[in-house]
Amino acid sequence: MTNQKLQVSLESPQHGFMSLRLSTAQESFVAVVSREPYDSLRDLINALCAALSGSGDVVVKWNSEPEEYDFSVATRDDSVQLDVIRYPDHRRRNEASSLVFSFRASRLEVCWPFWKELRDLHRRTAQDEFDRQWRREFPESEMQELTKKIRALKHESEGAQSDIAG
Repeated sequence: MTNQKLQVSLESPQHGFMSLRLSTAQESFVAVVSREPYDSLRDLINALCAALSGSGDVVVKWNSEPEEYDFSVATRDDSVQLDVIRYPDHRRRNEASSLVFSFRASRLEVCWPFWKELRDLHRRTAQDEFDRQWRREFPESEMQELTKKIRALKHESEGAQSDIAG
């Protein structure tokens, strides 16, 4: 595990595009991503839900025209490995791919910064404006599910902390 913190930034969408930034003390990843052809924001929230449930590996595809990226979210016991793989174009050939960002930490340390930024993105962008600018609806029901899972895990970890302290 790491004692680094993951920072996530999602800019408000403009004309179907959004700036996405991941960073730690050691590395960073920045891309302007498109809403097409993948429903990446919804897929990201579903991948975070899966990670919080401790279930398997999920890949979220992002289009950055012409580049594409995979966010590989792999859950192992209580930790999550997040790898960002870059492809030079839509053909997504493995031999042309490269690892451009990697972070491993507890489920909460990986998912919490994403949840906070998604919640903030939702709050700072009026629903109609988000839908118009991203040209897709904000994934409300998926976000509600993520919020439930985050709160449950946070409550569970705080309970464990008080057990240790007591």
